[in-house]
Amino acid sequence: MNTERQLDFFATDKPADAAWLIEHLRGRGWVNAGAILREIGAPDSDAARRRLRATAEASEGQVASGQGGYKLVQEMTKEEFDHFCAWMLSQAGKMQRRITLAQKVFFARYPVPA
Repeated sequence: MNTERQLDFFATDKPADAAWLIEHLRGRGWVNAGAILREIGAPDSDAARRRLRATAEASEGQVASGQGGYKLVQEMTKEEFDHFCAWMLSQAGKMQRRITLAQKVFFARYPVPA
């Protein structure tokens, strides 16, 4: 594992490269964000956690996240995968509801002409 490359990744705003995260998680089960950041010598900051989330999102479905941290999808049990999917769908529903409510507030400023 190339720790220098990982630290460089967290120190920049360049697009996420998930290859190192996939290798870092292989065979380890669920690993929380704080542990990953400590293991690579990165600060446990909001910015580093955002970059870690972006990295998982850039994994093209290979890395799942949840209450337990991060785990490779190919190593999940059916129960873990089902829970992950339900959690993500729930989050999507909450975001959609928030958008709908915000749209109502925003467009209330512009009444539809009669």
